[in-house]
Amino acid sequence: MPRREAKIAGLRLTVKRARVPRPGEPDALTAKEQGAVERAADRRGVRDAAIVAVLLYTGARVQECARLDVDDLAITARTGTIRLHGKGDEARQVPVPAAARDRLSAWTRHRGAEPGPLWIGQRGRLTASGITQIVLTVGAAAGLSGLRPHRLRHTYATRLRQGGADPAQVQALLGHASLDTTARYFRAGTAEQAAVVERVFN
Repeated sequence: MPRREAKIAGLRLTVKRARVPRPGEPDALTAKEQGAVERAADRRGVRDAAIVAVLLYTGARVQECARLDVDDLAITARTGTIRLHGKGDEARQVPVPAAARDRLSAWTRHRGAEPGPLWIGQRGRLTASGITQIVLTVGAAAGLSGLRPHRLRHTYATRLRQGGADPAQVQALLGHASLDTTARYFRAGTAEQAAVVERVFN
């Protein structure tokens, strides 16, 4: 690591140049890793599979996922939305794609349609901490130790960008107050930049 020396009033200071990681480039799962996570969640049962599906396919924050009630879902065989209660009690409607609809439908059939918390554990409503523990366990089973819910949110946002969503669309779906926060998902990493160049020029 290079060092820079400076003389100030007879004093010699040695300043170590810090390497600051480039902002953006969130740590999204690869397609292979995502598949492994979904299969590991499916093996744990319908509730945990549905929780992981909500995090992966709606971009919900872990707190938003924990706050879900049954009446926040509007799911049919062909369409679906979920109402997420974000920061400042602002709610947003997010479309639910087929992969998540199937898992949510399986869980609600198992849980029953009575009103109340969507995610129920032995002591009632699952907390954000409980959901985080489920994701950690699923990640370990998929060979991804230390997996946390926010990485699934990063994956959702990255897939949106890769699929052609513009910054305003991603901002609305993620519930970001500022477009500056969303912009980090539009700074591709070096591996992705190389893949784009290969695709364009070959």
